[in-house]
Amino acid sequence: MVVAKGDPISGAILIKINRRDLGCWVLSETRGASGERAWFRGTGVAGVAESEADGYIQRHRARDPDLWVLEIEDRDGRYSFDEPVIG
Repeated sequence: MVVAKGDPISGAILIKINRRDLGCWVLSETRGASGERAWFRGTGVAGVAESEADGYIQRHRARDPDLWVLEIEDRDGRYSFDEPVIG
């Protein structure tokens, strides 16, 4: 689900993975050492409370209103990224 629309050309992306009772993770679009797209675990490796994930997102949107925010509800942890996840 698109939670917040950013700039259609240059807006960066945050993805909130919501595993409900298991917590949330927020991933930030970044670039790897070779310039390839990667995802940085902004809220860390362990799941956090939804309120903590939402606070992280709000702080980043306050600094960058062009930021896109997407949320994926994935109770069973099946979603995976084609690009590497780092951090």
